[in-house]
Amino acid sequence: MPREGYTIKVAAALCGMHAQSLRLYERRGLIQPRRSAGNVRRYSDDDIAQVRFIRRLIDDLGVNLAGVEVILLMRQQLLAAQHELERLRPPPG
Repeated sequence: MPREGYTIKVAAALCGMHAQSLRLYERRGLIQPRRSAGNVRRYSDDDIAQVRFIRRLIDDLGVNLAGVEVILLMRQQLLAAQHELERLRPPPG
């Protein structure tokens, strides 16, 4: 990945979708690309992975965007709980 991230055009091509869909995902809070000093969206590899996950939910499982929002929130909460459990677990030995 370029150091500053992918432009919306490149990110859309990598995800096999239109740039307008990426803008919609951003408006819905499903992705949060960084912004350059000139306010240009810059997509990271993690952003691309998130969009691909969203597309699988929509295309393969038939989940609508409202459902995607719920799934992403639950996923985030689960990961936070796992990290907290790891933090609280005593060291082995």
